[in-house]
Amino acid sequence: MFVLLWLIACLSALDRVAMSVAILPMSMELGWTDTTKGAISSLFSVGYGLCIIPAGLVVSTSGRPIVILATGVLIWSIATMATPAAATATGTMLALLAARAAVGAGESVIIPSLQTLLIHWTTSQEKSRALAAVYSGFHVGTISAYIISPLIMAQVGWKGLFEVYGAMGLVVLIPWFMYAQDKPLAGFVSKPVLTRQPALLKQPLFEQISTTIQEVPWKEFLQSPGAWAMLLAHSAKNWGLYNSLAWTPTFFAESYHLDAHDSALFSVLPSILGAVGGVAAGTAADYFLGRASTDEICLAARRTNLRKIFQAIAFLGPALALGALACNIPEEPGLAQAFLMVSVGLQAGNVAGFEAGTQEKAGEKWAGLLYSLTSLPAVIVGTTGVYVTGRILDATGQDWSMVFALNACINVVGAIAFTILYDSKREFD
Repeated sequence: MFVLLWLIACLSALDRVAMSVAILPMSMELGWTDTTKGAISSLFSVGYGLCIIPAGLVVSTSGRPIVILATGVLIWSIATMATPAAATATGTMLALLAARAAVGAGESVIIPSLQTLLIHWTTSQEKSRALAAVYSGFHVGTISAYIISPLIMAQVGWKGLFEVYGAMGLVVLIPWFMYAQDKPLAGFVSKPVLTRQPALLKQPLFEQISTTIQEVPWKEFLQSPGAWAMLLAHSAKNWGLYNSLAWTPTFFAESYHLDAHDSALFSVLPSILGAVGGVAAGTAADYFLGRASTDEICLAARRTNLRKIFQAIAFLGPALALGALACNIPEEPGLAQAFLMVSVGLQAGNVAGFEAGTQEKAGEKWAGLLYSLTSLPAVIVGTTGVYVTGRILDATGQDWSMVFALNACINVVGAIAFTILYDSKREFD
């Protein structure tokens, strides 16, 4: 099951990052400005943001996260395949914007489904490690997109790139339907499984969702400092993540006059460090938690402190690296790449910070929805960041130092907010 989840994560990153690489030849052919490129990249996040809370509600209600996840893969794969026709549609960009929004909408089901599935498939002592292992698929997908996309475009052009990646998603659904399961078979013990009320299971899906909406602890979510800590940390992370995914190849192309192939290759190593950093952080966090006292009060305090430490590293380390870039853009692209490697590698520590906190703050029923509720404002922040970066670049004649300085400041704010507000006490069952 973990292999299938990893594969879905990898595929989703592949389809998302494809636009970051393809947008270089597309903009040259279609005459797009940085502001236009920012708008196109942002529409993925608009679709994601509009659907993330409905996705969380459906996952919490249906009890079939593998079906919801498969539906998402189908939607984003078809939308990816439709991107070339949408991009070349005459007279308007609405078709392309709609296609990118549809890719985002399809991918919105991934994390709520993963959070729910991992509750069943992991024990309390391996949450961070399991989450990091599955999330490494996102990094590997990003790496693969940077390496493979230029090679595919050299053979079939940027239009063929989207068609190939979309078709891969449809192929992945075959083993998914053959082997994926919502819960482990008898004999695997993870934690007590929530039993849904028979009366609720007999209701149509829309009535189930309506019932679930009435049961959601909205007031408790809003009043929880821990939930606000995760929301603010998630927002700060998304500002940096979305900018990194959307703009890294463009940074190397504009600052060092590299073509699409070389720009993509310089974007690879930071993503590799992200995959390694995430697994290392998750493993270390679980190791330290495993050595903690079994007393529930002491364990909760240890968890809280560990989440704060790893989240501080995930924000303040990148802030220092990006601040250095803001002070001086190196003349050699290799040195700029080294700073970005530090930034992305340390930022992956999020998996041992706020991202693992979702499963600690909420049980099976509300874990996916809690992630969705922190995601919506975070997606808005990340989307705004991508668009603002394009505006800054157009307004300043492509001055990347301002972009890096702003990203560094937002990381610092996220670290302070999480450190002050977070605690790992279970609140939502």
